[in-house]
Amino acid sequence: MGDNDTKNKIGKIDKIMHTALFTMLLISVMYLAAGEIILPNDRGVSSKDCIDLSESFEVVLDDGITENITLPTTYEPEQESDGITLSTTLANNIEHEWLMIWNMGHELEVYVGDELRFSLGKDERRLFKGDVAYQYDFVKLHPADAGKELKICYVDYAAENSNLGMVYAGDKASLMLEAVKGNQIALFLAVTMLVSGIVVAVVARLNRVKYPKMYSVQHLGVGVTIASAWFLFNSPAAQFIFPNIEIARDCAFFFASMISLPFLMYLKSLMGGRYARVLTGLEIASVAGFALLIICYFILKRDINIAFIPTLIIAVVGLGTALAIILGDFQNRHVKEYFLAALGTIIFVVFALIYVLMFVLFPFKGDSGILLMLGIMFLFILGIISAIGQK
Repeated sequence: MGDNDTKNKIGKIDKIMHTALFTMLLISVMYLAAGEIILPNDRGVSSKDCIDLSESFEVVLDDGITENITLPTTYEPEQESDGITLSTTLANNIEHEWLMIWNMGHELEVYVGDELRFSLGKDERRLFKGDVAYQYDFVKLHPADAGKELKICYVDYAAENSNLGMVYAGDKASLMLEAVKGNQIALFLAVTMLVSGIVVAVVARLNRVKYPKMYSVQHLGVGVTIASAWFLFNSPAAQFIFPNIEIARDCAFFFASMISLPFLMYLKSLMGGRYARVLTGLEIASVAGFALLIICYFILKRDINIAFIPTLIIAVVGLGTALAIILGDFQNRHVKEYFLAALGTIIFVVFALIYVLMFVLFPFKGDSGILLMLGIMFLFILGIISAIGQK
């Protein structure tokens, strides 16, 4: 009896320790976030040091007609044109050494006066067929460029992608801060989720015999790791993490094609054998979609955006099936054992479907995927809490 009392006390203390650890982590993260947002900048350089050139350009069409333009914008020429040119006059005193152009998937050439200062095409930068990746293009300026005409020529300006990004001038450090400042929180979350996914997958793997319910969490951890890696590859700041942005963006498609498989495996574990045939069929379809992506891209040399369509269709079918299964369990009162995990799955599916819809309707907006990551965070946190409660 005494041993049982001791075990019960230790068990209660263990639960308190888990709560305490979570509270300590939460306090530390909240302190970090609040301090970095509110307190002074100690970097010695700020994104405020660069100049926004968004209202200084005019469009020069093939027939020489010009019109003012404010960036960023969606610009569709009234007349068919093989390309468009943005033109402005550089300041009379060049204090800043670089231009930074947010390139939303276009081939372009940059002229300072009559000199071709920068050129970006897709053929010499890619291993396989595909469009130019969304990226920040940096153009070197010199004091002698003061007062010269600056021309940004968008070559082969595609009608289906008529988005033009911002242009800034400044020293390179301030420009890079400007490029990543809108993604700092998202990148922090992605890295945190990446590390957390790996840790959870390893811990669940090591404890799968002692705690069989943790088997589903293993799949969840793998899925979160893959999704977080996709987010980093897909982020506008990816070029400051990976040396070649074209390869990183291609890998974003590969990892996106992998995301559905571990989450389907997680859902099948939650179901405890129910709907096994349907979910197994979706798992096989997910693998087939990835194989088709690889074959179309590497062997058939198809554009990766086109090769990704089957994966997108399979993902939508999988999300719809998952939602139908969970809602069916709610209706049949089979959801009591995994209520929190079911709630997290519903939130994830809804967010993911909204993200896919946005991707289909606005394919050239360059969305970073924050909406999908938020859904994955809900799924991850609620899934872990549910598994701990059932262990």
